[in-house]
Amino acid sequence: MSEEKHKTKDRLLDAAESLFASKGFDDVSIRELAAAADVNVAAVNYHFQGKENLFQQVIVRRFVGQRDNTLHALDGILSDPANKPDIAQVIKTLVEQYLKSTLSSPGGGSFMLLVAREMQSQKHHGSKTFFKEMVMPVFRAYSMALMDVRPGLKQEQINWIMASIVGQIHHFIMRWHKKSGFDARSEEIRMMIRMFPALGLSMDEYIAQVTDHITAFSTAAIDSLYPEVSP
Repeated sequence: MSEEKHKTKDRLLDAAESLFASKGFDDVSIRELAAAADVNVAAVNYHFQGKENLFQQVIVRRFVGQRDNTLHALDGILSDPANKPDIAQVIKTLVEQYLKSTLSSPGGGSFMLLVAREMQSQKHHGSKTFFKEMVMPVFRAYSMALMDVRPGLKQEQINWIMASIVGQIHHFIMRWHKKSGFDARSEEIRMMIRMFPALGLSMDEYIAQVTDHITAFSTAAIDSLYPEVSP
């Protein structure tokens, strides 16, 4: 692919991610997408064969990197012969990689809005791609890792554990992005930081504190609900 074609595709993907997040799939026209990307209308069909496939490629572009980073980090702690990971390390790896991939990457906030819209919509335009490309590979890998470090866990218990951890992650991601939408000198920011001082930290410090909290909170909950059984 020529450099110019590559740039055109990237502009369309960037424009689509922003528009789909702010307006939803159904309320964004191909003409609007083309105008936002500063390309002609035919470029959408030429590069993506329509709006539906463009939507799916937006999901793939964002999630493939996040998925690969998350799985690579997990493999790193599991394959280290000098380290026998415990349940806290497995949870911390998932939380830390998820937060970094979302908060530290440009457009992460817009993409979270896009995902939220898709999850709430009765029309599931990109759900198959979303679950196939991201959710299932990560879910399988972390389910196996949790079973490996805590053999007594059953699959149904792991389903609840994973849902709880991901729910916490999304909560703290949306808190950060909510804060980022206000003027730094606004009263809203001051109130948010008074209620939750961690929002006044730098992004890296926020990620570190949230990671430590979710890891400790989730580990304690698992130890309480499903205590480790001695062999």
